[in-house]
Parts: sequence; structure tokens; C-alpha cells
Amino acid sequence: MMRMEKYYFIEALVPLSLEDSLDSLAHAEYSCTGVEEFAIDEARVDEILGERSYSGGDVPESVISEVEDVVKSEGVFKKYYFSSEKEAKAFANFLLKEHDVKSRYIAEDVKDWNEEWKKSYKPIIVGEELEIIPSWDKETYKSESQKKVYIYPGMGFGTGSHETTFLCLKLYLKLLRNQKNTSECLDFGCGSGILGIATKLFDANAKVDLYDIDPQALENSIQNIELNDMSENEFSLLLPKDREQINKKYNLVYANILQNVLLLETDYLTNSLHSGGALILSGLLAGQEEEVIKNYKEKNPNLQFVETIKKGDWVAVLMEMN
Repeated sequence: MMRMEKYYFIEALVPLSLEDSLDSLAHAEYSCTGVEEFAIDEARVDEILGERSYSGGDVPESVISEVEDVVKSEGVFKKYYFSSEKEAKAFANFLLKEHDVKSRYIAEDVKDWNEEWKKSYKPIIVGEELEIIPSWDKETYKSESQKKVYIYPGMGFGTGSHETTFLCLKLYLKLLRNQKNTSECLDFGCGSGILGIATKLFDANAKVDLYDIDPQALENSIQNIELNDMSENEFSLLLPKDREQINKKYNLVYANILQNVLLLETDYLTNSLHSGGALILSGLLAGQEEEVIKNYKEKNPNLQFVETIKKGDWVAVLMEMN
């Protein structure tokens, strides 16, 4: 069996007076590949504070200064990384013999972080009508769902596995079952484009606008559009400079963002719907929906609350325009 490649690191509490010289020496003499400074741990803070407790309240500045003074007097926690076991152990030996600095030696298997990252993304069944499948499983994964959306998650944008995206799609499927018109759609804060792509998947003639403040989000959306055998030309991809192009009405608007942004965009989103149109708001932690619903109803009395659905700590809201 092939032995897995490893990397090595030394953890040590380094006196402040030696910090710069030891960092330089580690690189120059021991082929150190990197140095990381890491924070004091909670156990050490508790040790410094003794029986004093500030759980649930503000810690006085004098106490913070006390902790900082102790830390400065003790030194700084460092991790020194090496690709060679021999060099790592030699450096640890040098620290002890020359400076009486004790250290902890650790060896770890080198991981393929790209493959590790992919493990967190699994196919997600939204309902019998729809499943979200990572792009790397496109050719091998067998799905029983009627429709499949293939997604390459980029820059942390929605993949369908995150509760907020999942909840938006659950509400969308409910609209479809109720035969709601979704032929004009805005995905406001589109991220990966998954919501707009799903809408287009169920209605090839739908006019879908994808809007985001981040150009990289739109790049990821284009990638996912192509993964689903669609054309970029079938969508309108909009940045803030194109904001005037979304000054129109839609049958369906998704806004899967955060509470503060939903509140900032209340004026626009409450006036973005045709009569009978649906507004799906998500990115809300449980309890945050109440303020959002109240604000949206006050801004436009014709906008009516329909329902909320939850998954884990997250909530999505469905509203409709009378």
C-alpha cells in the first residue's frame, strides 16, 4: 500500500523577544514552509482569570488588558510547518536546547482539499419533482426525481444543501403545484443562480433575471447555466450598474439574502410584483421573519403574508400581491 504523504508542524509558546529571529531561522536553517500565529485558548484565559466569571456579560476593559499583559509576558503561540519530519524534529530540538522552549510535534496526513471540500456537497432531494446534484456527480449519479439541477458551488454560493436555498425551492414547488404563474422571475441576490435555473428548468419559456452585487456570483451562475445545458443568452445577468433594468414587475421574486439586506431593499422588493405575484424571502434565522413580514406589509398593504416554512434554524417566507 502506498504511504500517504504527510506534513509536520511544531507548536510552541515563543517569547516575544525571540519571535522574529526564530521565524527567520526556521525558514533559513530548517526549511520551514510557513509560520502561523494562533490565539490563546479558552482554558488559558480561564486559568488567568481564576474564579472570576463574565459569562453572558461584557468583560471589563481592565480584565481584557490583564489577559493581554499576561499573554505578552508569556509569549506568543506559534505553529511552524515543515514538509520534512527530520527538519521539524531538528527545529523542536533546537528550541529546547538553545532557548529552553518546549514544543509539541504533530504529523498529519496531507489531504486533497479539493476532494475533501466536495465531500460536503451531496445530492439533495427537494421533492419528488426536483433534485440538486453536484456537477462532479452528473455522469454517475442516478436520480429518480423528475427534474435535476446540476450545480458547481463556487465562493460559498447556494448549492441547494444550505437550508435557505432548499426552503426557497420547496416554496417554489408548492407554487407550481398550485399552478401559479412564474413566467417572469427575478432571482435577487442570485449567488450560484440555482433558483433562477430551477425556474427555467420547469418553464423553458420563463424570462429569468439573475441579479447580484458580486461579479463572481454571476460568473458562477454562468458556469451553472452551462452545466444544465442552457445558454447564458436565455438569462439576463445583472449587476448594480444594471439596476435600472430590473425596475419592472415579476410574477415571482426570490430574495435569498440576509435580514439586514431584506430590510434595506423593502421598498424595491415590495413593489416588484405583478398582481397575484409571489415573493419568496429567505436567509432568515428563526425569529427574524417577524420584523421582515411587518416591514413588508407596512410598505405595501397589497402584499399579503401567506406562510413560513422552516428547516433547522432557518426560515423562508412566502408573500403574495393582491
